[in-house]
Amino acid sequence: MIIQNKSKQQEIKQNMRGGKGDIEITHITGSEILGNNCRLFAQITVKPGDSIGEHQHQGEREIFYFIQGKGIVVDNGKQFEIGSGDVMVTPDQSSHSVVNTGDQDLVFMALILNENA
Repeated sequence: MIIQNKSKQQEIKQNMRGGKGDIEITHITGSEILGNNCRLFAQITVKPGDSIGEHQHQGEREIFYFIQGKGIVVDNGKQFEIGSGDVMVTPDQSSHSVVNTGDQDLVFMALILNENA
């Protein structure tokens, strides 16, 4: 199966999870491909100065792989600088947030896996 770039679905979330600005989400695959074990597989773009607000995951874990840019993440109340090549794992019952502190887009892949699938 091949999923061509032109068929990917894009959406814009304003002030995502209480954050700032417009967050661009490019869904790599739809739910019909992901099955029961995965809720999301997407590329996320956060513009300079924008953010995704702090939120908790329940019944799932989320993995971010940072591709471009730099920023600050809060991982269960602890702040870390991140950049290209870094990975953040947010287990079930944990919280996180992301802020783009750089002068270019912060781009990362996001994978949300269901814990009870």
